[in-house]
Amino acid sequence: MARFRSILAPVVDDSASLEAVAVGAALARQEKGVLTLLHVIEVERSLPVTADLDLEAQRGEELLRRARALAEGEGNGATIEDELLQARVAGPAIVEEAEARGVDVILLGVGWTPLLGQFEVGPTAGYVLKHASCNVWIVREPLELPAPAAGKAAVRR
Repeated sequence: MARFRSILAPVVDDSASLEAVAVGAALARQEKGVLTLLHVIEVERSLPVTADLDLEAQRGEELLRRARALAEGEGNGATIEDELLQARVAGPAIVEEAEARGVDVILLGVGWTPLLGQFEVGPTAGYVLKHASCNVWIVREPLELPAPAAGKAAVRR
């Protein structure tokens, strides 16, 4: 089995992303590796990519603080790093950061939004899956299926 000692977990403000952080921290603890938490601020094309986006940076730092606290709890003994980047588009920034750091695996938390009964990944996850030169793992939370109505038995066909 491959060793995953260097792990990159892009972080956004949703529960699937934080689930990926928890998985990454547990893996980093097991492998005695490094988990890097990455938040990318996407900068509008009307602004320079180096523009001062204080509010977005504060939100990103707070998100990284929460993710770091979770990772430190789950990754007891693992090395946890974090990075805040500004880029035009998150997907290429994630792939470039993974290559620059030489990571073994990228962990992407992907939410579940049923669209006409089908599972769809967003443009960031799609880009990373298509272009990353390392392993990419998708972490998706369990589906929350509606409970059957009281008094009605499930029908098997």
